[in-house]
Amino acid sequence: MSLVLFEIRDNAALITLNNPEKRNMLTLDVCAQIVDSVKQAEENPEVKALIVTGSGKAFCAGGQLSDLVPDQQQLESIYSGFLSIANCRLPTIAAINGPAVGAGFNMAVGCDVRIVTEAARFEPRFFGLGLHPGGGNTWMLRQLVNWNTAAGMLLFSQSLSGVEAVEKGLAWKVVDADQLLKAAFEFTANIRDVPKELLLRTKETLRKAGGTNSHKEMLEVETAAQVWSINQAYAQDSIAAMIKKISSQS
Repeated sequence: MSLVLFEIRDNAALITLNNPEKRNMLTLDVCAQIVDSVKQAEENPEVKALIVTGSGKAFCAGGQLSDLVPDQQQLESIYSGFLSIANCRLPTIAAINGPAVGAGFNMAVGCDVRIVTEAARFEPRFFGLGLHPGGGNTWMLRQLVNWNTAAGMLLFSQSLSGVEAVEKGLAWKVVDADQLLKAAFEFTANIRDVPKELLLRTKETLRKAGGTNSHKEMLEVETAAQVWSINQAYAQDSIAAMIKKISSQS
């Protein structure tokens, strides 16, 4: 049985962590398979988005505890799976079907969008193991939520249900468990015909628009990217079609 399933449909790649008996734990082998799957998705010209989910009742229970040793290279190997998703150039969705714990929590917050069920739980759990948050968790969480929520989760070890995550802006919406993957794929419907390079450049720009950027800085970045897009055939055809539609209505 493969511990990581990979498939492509409707212009989206789906990674499924497939070890339900171990709550989809991130072993070093699993992390290597995730890295390979992300690479396949990025290199496939037809793939416009990446979805990650878990089989069974958990999204991901985190890293294998025996792998947690005070060695930076070892920790980076554990990080490699969720960081390959966090650093993915494609738009990413976490379809969260159950608890996302520790490194699994990192994987969830490393995605661009989270769609959840009522059974979903966001559980940092670092303090429960006497650990400082790792894998860039503090930065990722602060990009998504306000100080109050980030501090509650990381300083006071508070978890959030799927419903609470939506209320606090950490997730997009709650759906029924049997509709989770359908909802995740439907979320990509509006971008299936968009050129892949346009999606990649827009995500790159969005990443640059952090809290330290000035409006002027981002205006320059966006203008250069928009000039590039106007020169592409997709934009020229779309603009011409819109002009023709408006003209026919007047």
